[in-house]
Amino acid sequence: MRKKIELLSPAGNMDALHAAVAAGCDAVYLGCTSFSARAFAGNFNHEELLEAVRFCHIRNVKVYVTMNTLLYEAEMDAAMKEVGFLYEADVDALLIQDYGLFHRIRLEYPDFELHCSTQMHIHNAAGCQFMKEQGASRAVLARETSIETVRQCCKTGIEIEVFAYGALCVGYSGQCLMSSSVKNRSGNRGVCAQMCRLRFYPSDGHSRFDSPAGEYALAMKDLNVIDRIPELIEAGVSSLKIEGRMKKSEYVYLVTKTFREAIDAYYSGRLYQVSEQRLHMLERLFNRGFTEGYLFHADFAQRMTMDRPNHRGVEIGKVLRYKDGKVLVRLSDHLSQHDGLRILNRPVDTGLTAVKIEKKGKLVNAAEAGDEVWLECHSKPVPKPGQPLLKTSDTSLLKQLQKEMEEHERLISVQISCRALIGEPLCLEAVDEEGFHVSAQSRIILQKADKAPIGKERMTKALSKTGEEPYRVSVLFEELQEVFLPVNELNETRRQLLKLLSEKRASRHERKGHQTYVFSPREGIMEYPLIYTEEKDSADDDTHFRKFVKLPVVSENECDRIFIGRSILSNAGDLWMNLDHCIAGMTFNITNSWALAFIQSQPGMDAVILSSECSEEQIAAILDGYRNRYGLEAPAYQLVYGRRPMMFIKDYPYEMPYLEDLEQRMYPLIKEGSTTVILEPEPYRRANRYCRGSYLILTIEGDRESEAIKEEAYEEIFRRI
Repeated sequence: MRKKIELLSPAGNMDALHAAVAAGCDAVYLGCTSFSARAFAGNFNHEELLEAVRFCHIRNVKVYVTMNTLLYEAEMDAAMKEVGFLYEADVDALLIQDYGLFHRIRLEYPDFELHCSTQMHIHNAAGCQFMKEQGASRAVLARETSIETVRQCCKTGIEIEVFAYGALCVGYSGQCLMSSSVKNRSGNRGVCAQMCRLRFYPSDGHSRFDSPAGEYALAMKDLNVIDRIPELIEAGVSSLKIEGRMKKSEYVYLVTKTFREAIDAYYSGRLYQVSEQRLHMLERLFNRGFTEGYLFHADFAQRMTMDRPNHRGVEIGKVLRYKDGKVLVRLSDHLSQHDGLRILNRPVDTGLTAVKIEKKGKLVNAAEAGDEVWLECHSKPVPKPGQPLLKTSDTSLLKQLQKEMEEHERLISVQISCRALIGEPLCLEAVDEEGFHVSAQSRIILQKADKAPIGKERMTKALSKTGEEPYRVSVLFEELQEVFLPVNELNETRRQLLKLLSEKRASRHERKGHQTYVFSPREGIMEYPLIYTEEKDSADDDTHFRKFVKLPVVSENECDRIFIGRSILSNAGDLWMNLDHCIAGMTFNITNSWALAFIQSQPGMDAVILSSECSEEQIAAILDGYRNRYGLEAPAYQLVYGRRPMMFIKDYPYEMPYLEDLEQRMYPLIKEGSTTVILEPEPYRRANRYCRGSYLILTIEGDRESEAIKEEAYEEIFRRI
């Protein structure tokens, strides 16, 4: 029988974790202060992590820790030290992006459960099959994956986790270099600058074109597939993931609670649909507009929010007029003091807070639909009559949810059995709903009661108290004689019993400990010191210089094993194929020598192209580390010229050849099947000082320019060989 689907909630800090558990999640995912792809979340230090694991495990909630960033050579030992701490801390699983970290953990901590982060770019059945064979327990599929492909992935036998609610990236995760290229803030390193939320315009390379839909050509709505939960369960999905480690605890609580209700309704045979009231509450907490996304084939207009990229809130009124730093509005919904507000305006919205609400010349704490109220508004631009007033922060809703969270305690059912016999210690046994069993005895021997013996009623009352432990107790009396028992002794024995139960529940894994890293990679083949890819056909092919076919970065193929020879591979699914003399491309994000060894040692692989996010010093460290550890020269190429792909976007309909940003940078657009690739505004150029091979990307260059680039690269590499 298939396991019940898991509800996985975000925990950016301890408050959010408590909110998720109170609302009914089955697992939480969180980051520690290092190696997490949400570097700006609150995250957890070691002391907090230990507290979080104990808190969750006692309440039958799993804890997954995100170590989903790329790691440079100099960071790997520190990362493995962190892994060791998390292993001993009884964390249930790690989410991993970096192939080198994955490889080391599999060898050094083989009984530590690993999940492939969406940053690893798993988006097809072949990728799931490959990572399953490498020892991964779960794959977090790309947000762009369709329900049909999800079904295929579920058939591979690896657990499948899909995003079900929250923010969407317009480009495939793990493959976006725009923030790194333009802002020097790598999304693969946890510091994404969210370039896709900025203004972009379609352009012909000379003039920009204003879109009637808006100025934010890359901004997406938020995912919400709560009404499609039955289809996801029946597809075989193991875990539904709520995005939001940067969100407030109230958001985490309400979204988790709503999904809990929907999942439970399915398993009890009831039809569930989000009520208008609940949807309105969700919208007030945070929304960019909702979409069912690529998962359920929402079209371009349904996916995008090109008029504005931020929290929309909900409309609660219209502007009537503005005068002397105050705005008069007619309300269509409730307004409370201190609500956050926004007036839709141009060129930017006008922000304000309902610090003072003036109604009919008097200050009030709240106002209702139909009321006309004055609000202080000193922000620019000045509001104009007819403009919508939006509520972006709802004080009364936040208070309601805070109260609900405080009152809601997640309890575990426990039966305490009691035996109280004269001449013996008091014996208590506890069995919880999962079958955990503990026992405790009093420190004193029970005596016959001379006067009033302690009876069932008093004992039941005392044994039902749980203090800070999260238990719901029922009491069973096996044997009870007329004994004398001080109440403080009874209470102390009960406390010891429940403490033992919590200790047992908190520790969920028996682990074998750290193993020595032992690995011998195959010797690589550097048949061609210089390789290149280009859009146009080319006959160039000699001893030192060869064009390779680059496989699509996005390929929702089925699990059919095909032969691939002399190609540049692009994703994990390619590694599952029958390969001959292939090279791993930059989209594998190889930034350390362990990742290089793991990928290159797969059957049919000759070499790898290192990530272009590596500096020269980091490349030198990779090659030194490989040489020192394995006694071999690393079979590695590095990019020396090319417009790097900034994003890979699925089903993007713009036919214009460029996107233009506010700083007038022009990003060329090219098509790869149904995928639109946004290229770098200016070609990346770097001398190759360390690698044995160089790599060129030729896309929109003309024939003459392409030949000159090839010749220059050939001369440089020829001087070295």
